[in-house]
Amino acid sequence: MQPAVSLSAALPDGLPVIRDGVQVFMRRIFGARGRATTGDADAGLCGPGSPSWRIIAEPAAIAGGIRALLLQTLHPLAMAGVADHSRFRHDPLARLQSTSAWVTTATFGTTEEVVAAATAVRRAHRSVRGTAPDGRAYRAGDPALLAWVSMALTSSFLAADRLWAPRPVTAADADRFVAEQSRLAALLDERIALAPLRRDPEAGDRLRADEVALPLRDELPRSVAELAAALEAVAPELAAGAQARDAVRFLRWPPLPHAVRGAYLPLFAGAAGSLPRWQRRMLDVPVGRMGARAAVANAGNMLGLLRSAVGRSPAYTLAAARVAAA
Repeated sequence: MQPAVSLSAALPDGLPVIRDGVQVFMRRIFGARGRATTGDADAGLCGPGSPSWRIIAEPAAIAGGIRALLLQTLHPLAMAGVADHSRFRHDPLARLQSTSAWVTTATFGTTEEVVAAATAVRRAHRSVRGTAPDGRAYRAGDPALLAWVSMALTSSFLAADRLWAPRPVTAADADRFVAEQSRLAALLDERIALAPLRRDPEAGDRLRADEVALPLRDELPRSVAELAAALEAVAPELAAGAQARDAVRFLRWPPLPHAVRGAYLPLFAGAAGSLPRWQRRMLDVPVGRMGARAAVANAGNMLGLLRSAVGRSPAYTLAAARVAAA
């Protein structure tokens, strides 16, 4: 076992002496976390012991989130929505922070918090519509675009877990992770009313048991094999136009303090290096096999330091304490 893995296993919550300082860096990149609900035994739609809690709690998910943003830019309609409606030119990490907030709440929040977060995301999506450079109309609430964003996230988190987690999940748990993440993404679909779920004290149980009709859930993959097939089916639609390359340039060198940028850049390079070669070529990031391997290894070193310093995600720690206390 590598020293960093041994240390992180012995100190799952990191080193108290430097943890707070590193978490300041994390908040600069991923945004502040909301306060945890106290005294609520509802473990949400995933819960302790789930693959989602395990994968999203792992620092490797940080690089997975960056990888997902890079992958998402390859869909021209999704990228047009970002280019036309987001603040990434002035705040390149804003979208990373909003994505992180949704993933964290959806994974670790109570059912009420998950439904509230889904409602907020839907509200933000309603104004994101327009015409892409190729003349096609787009809207963020389009089920096809919601599916693409979800699959990019799920596949990237799995790739990060496989590459950088000390103990990657098993094949069976990887399938469960895909199914769990598809259930969460399906709540963003306007075809399902959320208000009744907010009033239903048994909503969490019904959602976990798949007793609530979720149209997008039926259209999303429920296993790793289905996810791979779905991504392959979308591949002919992918392209990196000027908007995508512009976004990647901002993500590659965001306006961050030097200390924060020094930690961010290896994660960005590793995330880019973990993409398939044809996707790296599209995005105009280094395509050499050896360079990609070196970038992935360097990201692993940085994640090992973060893991030893911070331990598991603070959101995981708060959620576990909430459930245990209740």
